[in-house]
Amino acid sequence: MRDMSQHGEWLSLIDVSGPFLAEPVLDQVFPQGLEQIDPLKRKSARQAYEEWREAIDLDDPQLSALHRAWTDLVLKRVLELDEDDVEDILKPRAKLSDTLSHVIPEHGITLRPDYAVVDEQNDDRPLLLVQIFSPDIALDEPVKGDGWATSPSERMVTLCRANDVRMGLVTNGERWMLVDAPVGAVTTFASWYARLWTQEPITLQAFVNLLGIRRFFVDPSEQLPALFDESLKLQDEVTDALGEQVRRAVEVLIQRLDRADVDLNRELLVGVEPSELYEAALTVMMRIVFLLSAEERGLLLMGDERYEANYAVSTLRMQLRTESEEILERRQDAWSRLLSIFRAVYGGIQHETMRLPALGGSLFDPDRFPFLEGRTKGSNWKTDLAKPLPIDNRTVLLLLDAVQLFQGRTLSYRALDVEQIGYVYEGLLERTVVRAKEVTLDLDAAKKSKKPWVTLDELEAAAGEGDKALAALLEERTGSSASRVKNDLVKKVDEAAADKLLTACHGDQALRDRIKPYFHFLRMDRWGYPLVYPEKTFMVTSGADRRETGTHYTPKSFTETIVRETLEPLAYIGPAEGQPRDEWALRTPAELLDLKICDPAMGSGAFLVQACRWLSERLVEAWDDAEKQGNAVTSEGVVVQKRNGYEPLRNDAEERLLTAKRLISERCLYGVDVNPLAVELAKLSIWLVTLAKGRPFGFLDHNLRNGNSLLGIHDIQQLQYLEMKPGKGSSKKLFASKIDQAVEKAIELRAQLRARPIRDIRDVELMARLDEQARATLDLPELVADALIGEVLAANGKSVDVTSLSIVAGEALGGDVNAVNVLRLRARRNLDADLPDGKPSRRAFHWPLEFPEVFSAGKGGFDAFVGNPPFVGGQLLSGTFGSTFQNYLVDFVSFEERSSVDLVVFFFLHAFRMLRPGGCMGLLARRSISEGKNREAGLTQLIADSGVIYCANTNIKWPGKASVIVHHIHIAKRDWAGRCELNSEFVSTISSDLTDTEFWEAQKIDENLNRIFQGTILLGEGFKIDEAAAQEFLASDGSYENVVLPFIGGSEVNKDPQYNPACWVINFWDWAKERAENFQKAFEIVENQVRPGRLAQKDKGAKANWWLHLRPRPELYHAIGRGGLFSKHPSGWSSERKALSQVLVISTGVTKYPAFTFLPGNYIYSNKLCVLADDRYEIFAVLSSDIHSVWAWAQKTSLGGDLHSLVYAHGNIFETFPFPAGFLDNGDTELERLGKALFDRRQSMMEARKKGLTKLYNDFHDQEDRAEDIVAMRDLQSKVNELVRDKYGWQDIELECGFHEVGYLPDGHNTRFTVSETARRDILRRLSKLNRARYEAENSESNAKASNNGKPREASSVSASRSNIDSLSQQKDLFEVGVASPFVTPKSTNPVEKVYEWIEEKRGSWIAKDAILAGTGIDGSTLEKAIAELIADEDLEQQGEGDQARYRMKV
Repeated sequence: MRDMSQHGEWLSLIDVSGPFLAEPVLDQVFPQGLEQIDPLKRKSARQAYEEWREAIDLDDPQLSALHRAWTDLVLKRVLELDEDDVEDILKPRAKLSDTLSHVIPEHGITLRPDYAVVDEQNDDRPLLLVQIFSPDIALDEPVKGDGWATSPSERMVTLCRANDVRMGLVTNGERWMLVDAPVGAVTTFASWYARLWTQEPITLQAFVNLLGIRRFFVDPSEQLPALFDESLKLQDEVTDALGEQVRRAVEVLIQRLDRADVDLNRELLVGVEPSELYEAALTVMMRIVFLLSAEERGLLLMGDERYEANYAVSTLRMQLRTESEEILERRQDAWSRLLSIFRAVYGGIQHETMRLPALGGSLFDPDRFPFLEGRTKGSNWKTDLAKPLPIDNRTVLLLLDAVQLFQGRTLSYRALDVEQIGYVYEGLLERTVVRAKEVTLDLDAAKKSKKPWVTLDELEAAAGEGDKALAALLEERTGSSASRVKNDLVKKVDEAAADKLLTACHGDQALRDRIKPYFHFLRMDRWGYPLVYPEKTFMVTSGADRRETGTHYTPKSFTETIVRETLEPLAYIGPAEGQPRDEWALRTPAELLDLKICDPAMGSGAFLVQACRWLSERLVEAWDDAEKQGNAVTSEGVVVQKRNGYEPLRNDAEERLLTAKRLISERCLYGVDVNPLAVELAKLSIWLVTLAKGRPFGFLDHNLRNGNSLLGIHDIQQLQYLEMKPGKGSSKKLFASKIDQAVEKAIELRAQLRARPIRDIRDVELMARLDEQARATLDLPELVADALIGEVLAANGKSVDVTSLSIVAGEALGGDVNAVNVLRLRARRNLDADLPDGKPSRRAFHWPLEFPEVFSAGKGGFDAFVGNPPFVGGQLLSGTFGSTFQNYLVDFVSFEERSSVDLVVFFFLHAFRMLRPGGCMGLLARRSISEGKNREAGLTQLIADSGVIYCANTNIKWPGKASVIVHHIHIAKRDWAGRCELNSEFVSTISSDLTDTEFWEAQKIDENLNRIFQGTILLGEGFKIDEAAAQEFLASDGSYENVVLPFIGGSEVNKDPQYNPACWVINFWDWAKERAENFQKAFEIVENQVRPGRLAQKDKGAKANWWLHLRPRPELYHAIGRGGLFSKHPSGWSSERKALSQVLVISTGVTKYPAFTFLPGNYIYSNKLCVLADDRYEIFAVLSSDIHSVWAWAQKTSLGGDLHSLVYAHGNIFETFPFPAGFLDNGDTELERLGKALFDRRQSMMEARKKGLTKLYNDFHDQEDRAEDIVAMRDLQSKVNELVRDKYGWQDIELECGFHEVGYLPDGHNTRFTVSETARRDILRRLSKLNRARYEAENSESNAKASNNGKPREASSVSASRSNIDSLSQQKDLFEVGVASPFVTPKSTNPVEKVYEWIEEKRGSWIAKDAILAGTGIDGSTLEKAIAELIADEDLEQQGEGDQARYRMKV
């Protein structure tokens, strides 16, 4: 161990589960290493330990007293927590407050610490809780006898979190376990063993340095919680590094397999697909991980000398380490040893000197990847000779090092959580293997490089274009600096390096010489050989990127919470019924084992593992309850009144829990994933938590399946009727009875499978046969279902004619082999319709056929769904999965509200659809699920369809570096009489926006319309000129003052304290070309700089009017009094209208603060600004108040990656905001004075501090900034808030302005100077009611007028004082989907362009024809012609036919 780092040695000698202290953090705290321990103290500890051990060995009657004396010595003397016995820092239970106790009402148990380390200078705040258990209690096994199947370590986590104390220490005298239990994050367990304190003194040294008295009273940055937090920041890097080790090992193994294939004249891998080769290599690594875990846990034959010497994986690495590099390279016996143990695990060992029961399992099946044994595809491991591949021992050592060594220390797989293993391996699911189409070089690239490889042809082509082109290509692919590229291109290649390159080129000297100039750019393998892939060799590359599809591994802190909250209402009678917790009744063992729990996107099975853990603990408790009632429990978990010859369930707590886990995993857990490797990884994860010594792997194949959860039938009637939405006019097909018979037969076979107890491998083999029979029974129904889904995809939104399909399906189900073949070809072709390049074929997943017993008449669906569905945004669905799949989701997965929303919304909808009545679901989603269209199409629909959100934890930051904010959402498909819980607070209801306010979808208010507008869209950078050019224009000709104008955008407004425009812009307003040409110099610039790009546009208006801004926004500039510059005007416009000297603006981009400001009225405003046609300071005051901010955050739209920000979409926020009554028309002098004071104060501070709006508000909300000017600004803000509140007449609301943690931002980033959370909720509730009242009053008045004069409702006008904008309709922004502005233009307006512009602004949404008619005002026949022309020009695409037709612009 001498080559280890200074902390690596002791870290390797303790057991750690979870993210522990990182070595860089330890180096920083202990730069000189750990402090030494007084030798006398070490000696007394050794003597006391030996006395205590002797008492245990001799069963000393004084053991209890000696046990207390030993543990007290460690706590008080060794750790120095109470050397003087004054009990001021280490307080015993008798001196602790009762508030540190925690009651578990459903079990009648009270948890209490035996000691607590407290901070006496801070009201005895507890810093560390201590619990002492007797020596015979294992800290990580369930405690016996009290009915609560949890371990001491888990109980300490519960106790810590209940008391908001992060650190705990649990001991049984031998094992001393430190528990770090941060709320909402991953728990860490780190264990020291007293027996090692003498043998390995450094472990005692570390124990005292970390838990001794000084650690609690040093600077807070050096106390344990801070050290853990700092280490957690490095955890992603650590895990990613471990994942990279494994990935490199997989890569090396594939290279060796490829080399072996070359040596065997490419006969070894005949018929093996590249992706299959990657699966095989990854499977080898998964096998090794399983074996290491099983061997450490004593589940195989560790301890048997023959096994350890000749089979064990955990000893093989150290044996190989004793050999020299040269011998390792020449010998090849280690690979044979690996294959032998793989076979032994699968088939068992039956020898008189060694017996190992067969475990089976697809993971170890030798025939799954026979080429690993040198056998051809289709051979049999029992009968065909294996010819071990020539894979050298050096390669095998690399494989073992990759999974056993990290940063110089050996990993303990006993301590590693299954979730941590899953995290590493799930990252490998992103990769795959391909055959190199041409010579490809793997580059030594920087992390930022997105494509770290290059073909030799690309390099030579670039070289042919010159040195610059070559350097540019290498800089792009390697992510390296220009200087590094330049230097590496001229470096010499020595003879040894050239020889290694020749080996990499398979001896091809000509190829070697071509690659040689680029040698120093190549990535090297572990042994210094360059990674070169000649044509047709196998190479690892990026495959289906799970992050591209929004797939992220879920940390344990999330799975624990979601599983518990989802399953409690199912496992207990009481939560949904509204009963107090101490009256909850646990369901019977039979009821618990009948639960069906599914993860529809399971990945490596993190949620299923946690469900297995939680539900198995409840099952053990239910068994205990049954036994207390006088019943017996059999070894298979069945409750019987009398034993009557049944083998009883043993009383050993650990064995009971393991039995429960096996039963739960085999009967209750279901999972689906689109990646077949994920299915295998999920099996591995579950096997790791359920494997028992002497028992085979549990059979999981029947419940863990591969397929696309969202693509396929969800109701058997869809197959019976051959319709996706069978209705009253539908009729069953003639073959429906054959479908029913097949399903009934499959249910019967699966019932036999589920009822089969697993005692040995023969039981597993029988279950596998039953599963195969069930699958075979449903082969043809599944094929018909595939064909149906394929027809729907191929139709791409149009009506589907299934006449011919019905005929072929009937013939196939009747036994016609030709019909079966036709059906199969038809299904495969159509399922891949519009499949993006490089994507694997679609695999539909038909729920009632895959899991028929779940959807049988008696069940009606799953009891629960849990999971973390992919997060892909709605706008990315088409590019990621193909437009046909996107349209399928909209048409057949959506509920009433059909919209192209985020992928996670469709998972919510589909999961809810497949829940049985009374079921519950708990899923993760990004925060956008509760906003805008996502909310309307998702949570709102579920609530309308009898769903109840009974628990939600919102705005939770993803642990680690991932910039993701998520919600945990729990929905019940039943009446809910219990309390709802929102962010750990009990509330009466949770609405679809995840607040406790009865949800009302905010509506636009008439008096707010026609006041705020989006700025100009240029579509042509050539319109922009610098200030010098602008001044030159103005100096040469004064008439240019209306053509060359300052141009300002959102960035300048937020960043520049003086709001200086970044440039000027040429603007010909809406002028005809002839008028624009009068300004010759400006026109020439536009003609040269803008016209070429515009002519390449699809937009006809952009082409035809290339000299004009794409959206010149006449409605905006008319509203602010500059309408005279346009040629066309709205009806009622007056040229007498005085131009506003200043206007209010706000950035439309992602912003942290919804801050308005004033700009001069003579600018051109970019589309990155919303412009309010108002110059009044009282308006500024209201919009700057926290009353308006509360509304803005509630109505926000989340875009982009900035997770702590909003987008000010004025249609959602301003136009729905209910101002105080009469305020918009009449103003207010008090608010005018206060608003001006706030604006002037803010402006002077920005200029003095040289900071823009964003940075100033960073200071404003920084608690540490107590400068006089900031304090004065906060005081002004408070006064504005109070006065605005008073204008609403809400004086009863106590605002409590100050620093508060707000509920709309994630924890840790949510401190703001604002109103209190109580006030915020009250304000939001009242504003929502006010919006509803205003809208309904306007609607009622409009409907009354309509009924009187027979005209439809129109938007009400605003006061005469603002008549200049009365006729201007609401301006739609880039974020809105709705009716377009009926801005009055001459009758000669082209209807085609009008339709084009109107649909284009809908952001790619599908629009019904009626909506287009209403929005454009065009008559029906004209619209038909316009649509036909747009479709012919390929500008518009259509979905559906006739009245059901919908349209959108092509991307």
